[in-house]
Amino acid sequence: MGVIDTEGKKYLSDNEIFADAFNYLVYGGKQVIKAAELREIDTTEFAVPYGNNAKAPVQKYRDILKLWNAMMDDDAIYVILGAELQDKVHYGMPVKDGLYDMLDFKNDAIKSYVPDYKLNLISPADMEDEEFGKFSTDLGFAMEVIKHQSSDADEVIERTNHRKIDRDTALFLNTAVKLNLEYEEETGGVDMCLAMEKKEKKDKIIGVIDYMRDEGKSESDIIDKIIDKYHVTKEYVLALLTPQKA
Repeated sequence: MGVIDTEGKKYLSDNEIFADAFNYLVYGGKQVIKAAELREIDTTEFAVPYGNNAKAPVQKYRDILKLWNAMMDDDAIYVILGAELQDKVHYGMPVKDGLYDMLDFKNDAIKSYVPDYKLNLISPADMEDEEFGKFSTDLGFAMEVIKHQSSDADEVIERTNHRKIDRDTALFLNTAVKLNLEYEEETGGVDMCLAMEKKEKKDKIIGVIDYMRDEGKSESDIIDKIIDKYHVTKEYVLALLTPQKA
């Protein structure tokens, strides 16, 4: 399991995020599923009967997909079978109306034995921007950034106008979208605008360091000039210099 799968599973396993995702998908954003009422099920013992006969055999699911969450409240069991995070279109992914859309049947006799499952997806790329407002947690913001990751994710972040984003969302986006933002632990969450400004400042300083090195400047001169121009500490500059020596 890769880093993105690991972070995605961790992020979606949070009761607040899990409830928010299903409230959007099933109830159009209405707060029906309560995070406090959710409890996780041990999926190694999760049994599903075949057919409508209560005495029918059961199948136990074990690690069906990379990402698997099952939670329930007093009304229903809610399941996430899998999640994929991509920055490019993957035409092998089953993102159409059903299983039949992904198969090429050369013999129609076989088709009747293959189930055509309906796929219910939350696909950021296909969502209108106003849809993201239907989420009650920062999951909506995360979905919006993912949608615009290749074009104007910075603009989406700037629109938060220094609103604090919860740390798990910031960590998830840094991994999933490779934002590489610079942020620290803060009371009440992470200021994504400030994190983006820190990243831009860091990138600019690295560019200046590279330029000064090409000009033949000594390391001591570089350190002094960076500290004077950008008002950063010596430790900060040394941390940027060290990986560039390799």
